Amino acid sequence: MDDNQPFWLASLLQSLLIAGVAYVVALFAELVLVRISQMPHGALWTPEFQGPFLFIMTIAVVVLLSIPYWMKEWDAGIRTFSMFSSVMLLAMAVFTQTGQFDPNAPLQFLTNHVLLPLKQKLQI
Repeated sequence: MDDNQPFWLASLLQSLLIAGVAYVVALFAELVLVRISQMPHGALWTPEFQGPFLFIMTIAVVVLLSIPYWMKEWDAGIRTFSMFSSVMLLAMAVFTQTGQFDPNAPLQFLTNHVLLPLKQKLQI
């Protein structure tokens, strides 16, 4: 066994924690982007412009989020977070537009089965 390698369970938990934080960041980024795309109003701003504007902003944010992934000298955790965030943001955008899967399902499950029962127990 190599002493320089961390225990596999610690690596797995670290990756799962990074993926969880990346999911929350991607969810927040998507909500902000949708909100920003709905803000402009005017005679020339019709709902047909909202979709392409959201698409362009999403691509710009994905490019910005993926910059650390291409920097080989940066920390591996930051690079992993960058990759997970970029992929999750793209997946959320695709699944939200196609309606095949609700990307908010994990957050809703956590809210309904963990946070609400915990809230009820603490109020008793």
